[in-house]
Amino acid sequence: MFSIQDLQCPAYPTATGAGGYVTVRGWLRPHIFATLTLMPVSLQAFIAIFVVGALLRSFAVLTKAHAERLATLVFSLCLPATILVSLDAVTFSSTAWKLPAAACLITLPLLLCSWLLTRLLRLTRPKQGGFLLATGLINSVYFSYPVVLATFGEEGLGHAVLFDVGQSLLTLTVVYGLAVWFGASAPTTGSTMVRFFSAPPLWALCGILAFKLAGLSLPPLLHQLLTPIHLTTTPLASLVLGLSISVTALRHNVPVALLGVAVRMGGGLLLGLSAVLLLDLRGLERAIVILVSAMPSAVNSVIIASETHLDEDLVASIVALSICLGIALLPWLPKLSMFLLG
Repeated sequence: MFSIQDLQCPAYPTATGAGGYVTVRGWLRPHIFATLTLMPVSLQAFIAIFVVGALLRSFAVLTKAHAERLATLVFSLCLPATILVSLDAVTFSSTAWKLPAAACLITLPLLLCSWLLTRLLRLTRPKQGGFLLATGLINSVYFSYPVVLATFGEEGLGHAVLFDVGQSLLTLTVVYGLAVWFGASAPTTGSTMVRFFSAPPLWALCGILAFKLAGLSLPPLLHQLLTPIHLTTTPLASLVLGLSISVTALRHNVPVALLGVAVRMGGGLLLGLSAVLLLDLRGLERAIVILVSAMPSAVNSVIIASETHLDEDLVASIVALSICLGIALLPWLPKLSMFLLG
């Protein structure tokens, strides 16, 4: 039987505490280090770049403005290249429709639960809307895509992109509509639709899906030109995540922000498990749905909160805490992935 004595073992003098035993901290450090070294190199690099970005932001070497410019570059150039290159190598099965359907089965119930919680907590309308926004949006572009790519390769990323089709449709309809409803003001419907239909990732997705339905592939020269750009997506996305961490926003919102993280990641995981059972998903599709359902809150939710005059600090707090938790859990992702694949 496990007991506290299992946490105490003989050690070298420099690592011992009172009584000649190592402390729990001393016992954990080598185990955490061993877990990190067993991770794929790509995930190790992802964490390292995130930490560098967070340090650059905390010491004001780079600011929120730099993060926004870099995010625009990733969204407009790197992500479309990643979508084209990754989906070009994927062969869609007859069950591909289940991936966007799973996103709906996860996000809609999660929004309902979040709304009930905000009513029970009697939050102000800007805080209610911010809570719904941060818990309802999954961080696909800057977190799940790089993580899935590093863990499952391009086939896994293709499945994650299909899942995100359903999530994106809900984001630009239900979630954005809720943000407008709870916000003090918002951009016009026309400007929103123009921004949506002019988004480069949407054009990349529609283009490659049209190619696949026609039984075609990307021309070799185009594939060769896009591949170097595609390879920059993961490191740049990791840097954007690090630069998005704001300690200032956390100070006044910790309790509600912690609840938001629990709903986004814990609630998302439970609903992901339910969606997998309802849709009878197996293998890689099952692993992707469960994994992505528990991802952190989307960085873009802060932008939407600012546009619709919701509580931007609360949204930023949930985003920052959920990203930090997601990064902290990455060392155990390879073992979890093997378990999910069965």
